[in-house]
Amino acid sequence: VAVKHLAVKGAKSVAFIGTGVIAEAMARSTATVYGFTEAFAYSRNTSKAQIFCDKMSTELGYSFNACATAEEAVRAADVVFTQTPGGEWVLEEGWLKPHALIVCSGSDQPTKNEIPPNVLKKAMVVTDITAQCARVGEVRSAIAAGVMTEKDVHAELGQIISGQIKGRKGKELIVCDLTGTGAQDAAIGSYVMNVLD
Repeated sequence: VAVKHLAVKGAKSVAFIGTGVIAEAMARSTATVYGFTEAFAYSRNTSKAQIFCDKMSTELGYSFNACATAEEAVRAADVVFTQTPGGEWVLEEGWLKPHALIVCSGSDQPTKNEIPPNVLKKAMVVTDITAQCARVGEVRSAIAAGVMTEKDVHAELGQIISGQIKGRKGKELIVCDLTGTGAQDAAIGSYVMNVLD
C-alpha cells in the first residue's frame, strides 16, 4: 500500500535490506500493486540473500540480484524496504536516490533503529500510526536525536489513502515508518486461523 501511494512515478527498481520472511511478504504484496522490473537484495548472510533472490525471481518473474553490500542495493533502487532485526543503521543518506521511498518495517521496538536520524530530518515522513512510531519506530530515534518532533510527520498512511492529505508531491525523499497496527494483527490472526481449520 505504501508503494502504491508513495513511490515516485515510473519507479522501476526496488531494494530489500534484510531477506527473511518479511522481505518475501513485502516483495509478494508489492508485486500485486506495482510493476517493478528489477530488484536488489542485501543480507549479511550472502547465501540467504541469494536464496531469496532465486526464489523471488522465479515466483515474481523479474530479476532479483544479490548484492555484496547494502550500499550497492540502495544506490540501485527507487524504493528501499528495510526489515532487519537489529539496532544498527542499514543505509546512509548519500546512498539514496533523491526521489527514493524507504519503507521501514524492522523498527518495532525501542531497541531497534535502521535509518539514520538525518535521513528522517531530510525526508517527508509518513507513518502507519504516528504516536506508536514516536515510541517504537524510526521516528523515535529522530525525535531522540532532536532533529524532528511528532508534528514534523507529514501524515499517517491512512490519511493519504483516504485523500485527506496529499502524499508524494514530486521527486522528494520519503520515509514510510511502519510499526504495525492492531487491525493488521487481527486480520493476520484471522487468516491463519482459517488456514489452520
